[in-house]
Amino acid sequence: MNTIINSENIKTVAFLGKSGSFTEMAKDYFCAKYDLRGYQMPFRTIEEIIHYVEGDNDSVGIIPVENAKEGIVRESTDNLIKSVNKDIHILSETILPSNNCLLSKNSEIYSISGIIAPTPAISRCSEYIKSQLPMHLNVITTSDIEESARLLNSYNLTYAIIGTEKTAEIYNLNILNPNINNDKDNQTKFIMIGNFKTTLSENSTSSIAISVIDEPGKLYSIVHEFASRNINISYVHNTPSKMDVNEYILFLDFHGHIDDDKIKQALEGIKQHTTYFRFLGSYERI
Repeated sequence: MNTIINSENIKTVAFLGKSGSFTEMAKDYFCAKYDLRGYQMPFRTIEEIIHYVEGDNDSVGIIPVENAKEGIVRESTDNLIKSVNKDIHILSETILPSNNCLLSKNSEIYSISGIIAPTPAISRCSEYIKSQLPMHLNVITTSDIEESARLLNSYNLTYAIIGTEKTAEIYNLNILNPNINNDKDNQTKFIMIGNFKTTLSENSTSSIAISVIDEPGKLYSIVHEFASRNINISYVHNTPSKMDVNEYILFLDFHGHIDDDKIKQALEGIKQHTTYFRFLGSYERI
C-alpha cells in the first residue's frame, strides 16, 4: 500500500466525465485541497472509475456516495464493497451543495422563452420554472448537463439551460439565477478513493461494511465492541445485499483511525459476529 506524502504520488485523478457535473466540482475541490496535479481522466460510470483505480496504484477516483434527499448511491457502495483489490480505501470526503442554476448566453432573464435540460433537472427545479419563467415556455429535454450546454449553441439568446456553476465556467455562460432547486438545502457527499494510506489524526473517521450473523444479540455485540472501548459511532446505514435476498449490508462510520490500537481491537472483535466484513478506510472527518 502506498502512502500519501505529496501530490506527486498521484498520477491520475478519475471522475465522472460529464462536463460541468457536481462530480467534476468535487474533483476540483479534492485537487485544490491536496494539490493534485495528475492527469484528470473522465469516465462514463462509477463502476468504470472503481475498476480503473483497482488496477492503477498511482490513481485516485472521485465518486458520489450519498445525497441528502435521494439517499445512498448504490452504484458507488455496491462496486466499492465488491472491489477485488482490498487495498482500495476511502481517503477523504466532502459535502457539496447540489445547486442547479439557470444559465444562458443572454444576461437578461426576462427575455428567456425556452429551456434545455435533462428531465430530472426540470423536475428538481419545477417550482422555479412554473413561477419565474413564461407559461408557454418551450422545453427541450436532454440526457445530461453536457448535452444541454452543447445544444444551447444551436438556439438563439432567448434559450437557457439548467446547469451548475462549473457549467457556466466551462461554457462561458451567464448565471441568471443560482440555486433554483425546489429543495434549497440538498447536498451530496463525495469521496476520494485509492490505494494509499492515510495518517492518524485526532479528527479521523473510519468506515466499514458488514453483514451481521442472523442470531439474537449479534447486533448488540457489534455495538458493544465500540461502546466498551469508548468509540463513537457517527453513522449507520443498511441496504439490501445483492449477494443474498435475505441479507443486508450495514455501513458504519466511527471516530478513530485504523492505526489506533483500540480501533484494531474493536474490528477484530466485530469480525467474530459477521458473515461479511470490509474495511473501507480511515480518513479526515469533515
